Amino acid sequence: MSEPRASSEAALPELSVVLPTRNEAGNIDPLLARLRSALGTVDYELVFLDDSDDETAAMLGREAALDPRIRVIHRMPEFRQGGLSTAVVLGLHEARGSLICVMDADLQHTPETIPAMLAAAAAGADLVVASRYLPGGSRAGLATGLRHFVSRMASLVVQRLFVEARASSDPMAGFFLCRAAILRGVEFRPVGFKILLELLVCSPQAVVTDVPLRFQARTSGQSKANFGQGLLFLRHVWSLIHDVPGSARFWKFATVGSSGLVLFLVILELFGNLLNWPTLAAWAVAFILSLAWNFYWNLRLTFADLRRERYPLTRRYVSSTLTAGGAQLIVFLGLVGTPLPLLLDGLLAAILGMGVSAALNWQLSRRHRRPATEPIGVDHFLAQLGRISGAQLTALLDEKGRPLATWGEPAESGDLLNSISERVSQAKGPVVWTEPLSNRPQPRINVELASIMVVPLELPGSEGFTVALHRRTRTAFSSRDLEATMRQMDRLRPRLGLAGSGYSGPPLVEVSGNRGQKEPGTASRLG
Repeated sequence: MSEPRASSEAALPELSVVLPTRNEAGNIDPLLARLRSALGTVDYELVFLDDSDDETAAMLGREAALDPRIRVIHRMPEFRQGGLSTAVVLGLHEARGSLICVMDADLQHTPETIPAMLAAAAAGADLVVASRYLPGGSRAGLATGLRHFVSRMASLVVQRLFVEARASSDPMAGFFLCRAAILRGVEFRPVGFKILLELLVCSPQAVVTDVPLRFQARTSGQSKANFGQGLLFLRHVWSLIHDVPGSARFWKFATVGSSGLVLFLVILELFGNLLNWPTLAAWAVAFILSLAWNFYWNLRLTFADLRRERYPLTRRYVSSTLTAGGAQLIVFLGLVGTPLPLLLDGLLAAILGMGVSAALNWQLSRRHRRPATEPIGVDHFLAQLGRISGAQLTALLDEKGRPLATWGEPAESGDLLNSISERVSQAKGPVVWTEPLSNRPQPRINVELASIMVVPLELPGSEGFTVALHRRTRTAFSSRDLEATMRQMDRLRPRLGLAGSGYSGPPLVEVSGNRGQKEPGTASRLG
């Protein structure tokens, strides 16, 4: 999903309530009555995503004809692939409110909880979860003891796997409220029906708050939970581990380390015992090959997102690994003279080395990197974006594409800035333009290509600002450059000072470059 659907209507509701339904005819009337009572004077809309084969669609249609706040999207059987998950994602896309609440239509999720969720959002939460496990909440509505056990175990599993899921006491909940803004750019790929888990893992910077929910027993209709849904849950968990680079980092780190240990012992046994190499030479070969194995897979799996952000990860990781290797070598040499078998010597030394490596990389492997908090100016902001992307010119532009500040090449590059401004007016989101390669059968490779990146910059109280980056080298901007730039911008944006910029629009930031002659590599302020 890219962005919430744009609307041609002048007034948009404050709250959109997304309700997937499937054969809930017996619950529609009491549900609507309780929603209207609970929401009171709130400016809201109800978005029903209906996959029903009973009278539910007809009942909702009649209600929508009488109440313009009710919208019904009935999906024919051929469009129901994915079930509840795709219905909810469609509802998120169609919702027009600045706040979006997702809940079931079977009355197990109580509409009376929504005002408390709205209050939590008003207090600053980006994502509010109606939790069955918070004091004051209850899961008594689960039908059987087995459902109680499965629900709790599923929550514990995902909280152990994903650090992000620990932000809520009930990460498997189906009742939550979020700001529409945090959905921008989230590419939902839910395999099962746990949209909240998808949102928690893919939006680790969201401020999450729980409110208690007394989960009610179903009074009409049939539960959709079954063994097949359990299999979908496992597939969903695997997809989050496999397809979200920064997720389950600790477990990826442990898995790579364990596989490297097995490789180390196999090579040590092969060269030390079977081929009768000198003990130290066998250890060195085993250590170097297992080190290369761990290094490759940790950069590819464990730290894939950090590698793309281009932290000094390689230097830090290699330093910690060599330190652990030195400790391992010392222990190994101390054990070689003992009666213990060579393989056991290597195992004990490797376990110590893994412990040292884990201790040195503990913070990095357990949680996301905490950004610095000291304020910065526009010059530093643009310089950091330019350096991480390899851009030769970085420009901060207003909503009309006019340059406010630049870094890198001389600010007098008027034609270039005009070209960037034209691209800004065309862009609806982050985008890369690249000069096309020659269409000759054998083009030269030692020619320079021009490429431009445009990334929207969202600041509190200000809209329409954009950062544009230009490069003219043999290697054009790539999707990896765009991702690295966006991540760096996310880290730096909260640190931009909120002093006046001299710009005639809303207060933004302090442009601290030189007003006259500027040194290369510094920001300049443009009138």
